[in-house]
Amino acid sequence: MHKLNRPISVGFLCGELGLEYSGDENKLIESIAPLNGVSDSCLTFSIKDSYQSFEDIFPIVLCSTVKDGVTTIITSGPRLDFIRALEFIDKTVGFQKSQIPPIIHETVTISEGVVIENGVTIGEGSYIEPNVTIHENTKIGRNCLIRSNSSIGSSGFGFERTAEGIPIKFIHLGGVSIGDNVEIGSCTCIAKGTMSDTIIESNVKIDNLVHIAHNCKIKEGSFVIACAEVSGGVEVGKNSWVAPNSSINQKLVIGENSIVGLGAVVTKNIPDNTVFAGNPAKKLRDL
Repeated sequence: MHKLNRPISVGFLCGELGLEYSGDENKLIESIAPLNGVSDSCLTFSIKDSYQSFEDIFPIVLCSTVKDGVTTIITSGPRLDFIRALEFIDKTVGFQKSQIPPIIHETVTISEGVVIENGVTIGEGSYIEPNVTIHENTKIGRNCLIRSNSSIGSSGFGFERTAEGIPIKFIHLGGVSIGDNVEIGSCTCIAKGTMSDTIIESNVKIDNLVHIAHNCKIKEGSFVIACAEVSGGVEVGKNSWVAPNSSINQKLVIGENSIVGLGAVVTKNIPDNTVFAGNPAKKLRDL
């Protein structure tokens, strides 16, 4: 959940964006969250006509249909108008930034030229090589190695086009959570999540020149090798191998103990214990 610097009313937001609403125009928007993490006075969106019920919680939902019991901002394009709302809020009242200085264990090695923003934690025994940038709301566990010139926790790539074809950026408010005994190679970029975190679990090993996009989840013990590209929202299962120069399309699931072959272009989910390769990637064999 991400708090605004000061609340704004539903009526004011809708008036500025030219949107209709159902419910209380004076209802205050105090924070932003994904649909599964909302609380009272929290703005979220749903791209489905039918979405979860809220019990004893009263958020504000951008949706194409009215939902009883909550204030609804009615739109045929919930994602686009949610992005428009984030852009407007960011330009007017803004979002609260962490004021907590970095918390770095005394055994951590910080090399020359490293930039560490507020809201970062780094655990015991970790080593940060030269010229790494670690952005706000990044958590790094124990005994991790972040190699030179990598970027951890910058905004991901997310845009939506207006009716006029103008791209507007989906403002990213999440962070990055890295477990214990993780290695991240040189010149690797790990983007923060949109509203929740990008997650790198313990014992993951990531090679040089890898891109991990927003909201990915790389599960325990997986290897992601040089020049691989993992698109937004991908889940890589435990102990899997993603080979060099492979590309994985957004929101796919790579099963546990599986191999994505050299240069593979993955366009569909991959089951557990299988080998996929080619363009587009196809199953070669079971493991």
